[in-house]
Amino acid sequence: MNYPDNIFLSRHSYFEKRFARLIRRALSDQYNEMANLFATGEDIGKVDDNGLKMVYQAMYQLIMDDEGTLTWNSIVAPITNQEISTKDIYDEVASTLKPQDVSEMTSFWRRLMDGFLQTYIIFRIGEVLSTGVKRVNELIFKQRGLGLSDEQITQMIRTVDLELRANTIARTETTNAMSKAQIFALESSGLNWEKAWKAMRDDRTRDSHFMTDPKFFIPLKDNFIVQGQQLAYPGDSTQGATANNTINCRCRLAFKQTGARFGFNINR
Repeated sequence: MNYPDNIFLSRHSYFEKRFARLIRRALSDQYNEMANLFATGEDIGKVDDNGLKMVYQAMYQLIMDDEGTLTWNSIVAPITNQEISTKDIYDEVASTLKPQDVSEMTSFWRRLMDGFLQTYIIFRIGEVLSTGVKRVNELIFKQRGLGLSDEQITQMIRTVDLELRANTIARTETTNAMSKAQIFALESSGLNWEKAWKAMRDDRTRDSHFMTDPKFFIPLKDNFIVQGQQLAYPGDSTQGATANNTINCRCRLAFKQTGARFGFNINR
């Protein structure tokens, strides 16, 4: 892997580890609630998802702030001579239209990300919740078949190891959030951009992602075709891509201004 790849993975790892802990806590709360529902004979599908929604909201907005600012200052600012200060992240703007003052841009990005999350969270949280309910139901069926009591099964539900699942969700969502933040930042620049899919060149990368051409740039709003599926960016599941194309993905995007010969690398 080259230097920009290593820098990207370093940022990715920071976000992933930070939010894996919060996701694990939210999942643990859900499993405890499902245990309570099971113990009282109620439908475990009634479990509350608000805790996980709050984690998703915080995760995507923080990454939007950080990656949006980094993308702008690394790629757009050298062209426009308009750099964004991190203090602007906490400024609020009343308008939902693209601001004329670059100092208000990060607040604008927050609004864009919030709009995206209004539908995305419903979709993703629904998937996470249904998977959890399915796994608990399978556990109940299996343990009852082995002769365990409901009290024993309730305790098993409470003690399910959720670390691997939390890490997987955090890694997958970090890739998606970083990619989406970069796209939002460039779309708001008023300039025309192209993007390329940059796979991590190691033994953890899917063959289909490894085979993508890092020198093949397409318009920013177009979709990549990977393994016969459409993705706007690494981690994107909004175009119908399956988990086989998104789970645990660590690929990144590279960008260049339309008409430019070489791509930009995002570095700290």
